[in-house]
Amino acid sequence: MIMTENANRKFNIAGTAFAVSSLFFGVPGPLIIKYIAPHIDVWTQNFLRYVVAAAVLIPFALISRERAIFNKIIWRKTLIIAFINVIMQCCWGAAFYYINPAFITLLAKSSIFWTSAISLIFFADERLLVKSRNFWLSFFIVVIGIIGVTVFKNDFSTKASIIGIVLTLGFAFSWAIYTISIKVLLKSSNSTTSFAVVSVYTAIALGILAFVFGKPQQSMAMSNFGWFLLAISAVTSIAGSHSTYYAAIKRIGSTIPPLIVLAQPFLVLLVSRVVFNEYLNAYQWFFGLLLIAGSALAIKSQDYLNR
Repeated sequence: MIMTENANRKFNIAGTAFAVSSLFFGVPGPLIIKYIAPHIDVWTQNFLRYVVAAAVLIPFALISRERAIFNKIIWRKTLIIAFINVIMQCCWGAAFYYINPAFITLLAKSSIFWTSAISLIFFADERLLVKSRNFWLSFFIVVIGIIGVTVFKNDFSTKASIIGIVLTLGFAFSWAIYTISIKVLLKSSNSTTSFAVVSVYTAIALGILAFVFGKPQQSMAMSNFGWFLLAISAVTSIAGSHSTYYAAIKRIGSTIPPLIVLAQPFLVLLVSRVVFNEYLNAYQWFFGLLLIAGSALAIKSQDYLNR
């Protein structure tokens, strides 16, 4: 799923379009998860979203020219990645039952820094980042941004806020491990097929969790509109966002797409303010922008590796 092809230095319309598509595809998910939360438990919602995503992705994997979905090696390698993905999705979905979507999406962007930091451990060629001033500057900026945007949350000291923040940071860290595991295990694999198989494994695992800890029967009481929204979130934020993101990386490299997607929290906030009356206070705006700037600098610091 992580592409190794060199990006074309010229402006690439298709690559840019995929990156922007990934940005917008990622917006509905957080809002819909929060909207459906009062009507269905997190275990069931996670399960149903991944069932839909897997159902959408499997046909594309079946008709791919590589026919990699029938490769046993892919199924073995993706099992580890799916395990990490299950933990990540449990943290992600549960966070919306405690705090609001824009705040979660903003805090979750710290995953970009954690990915760079953990890469220092696993990839010898990336340990040169230790000598990069920009990398260490991004570290301090991200840490300050995380502390500021959480501490200055109006209801920071409440139990719900603390649980939601811990779950979101758990997601961010899990996302970093997930991304690195993909780079290690699936660097030469077809991205659509790999993510389709991960989705199947994830759906099965989340299904077991739903029947053990959740109440799947609640879904029968959901309105048609609720089912429609759930399907939209699966198609856009799971299948669509991931697919277009990696298509963008393949065409324009691994630096520009993450920078474009950094705008996502602010798009989510525009809608969340209307639907959930969510807003950030002046201090959170300041530290939130600091967090985004630090994450962008962490991405930019990778240029040091190309010297």
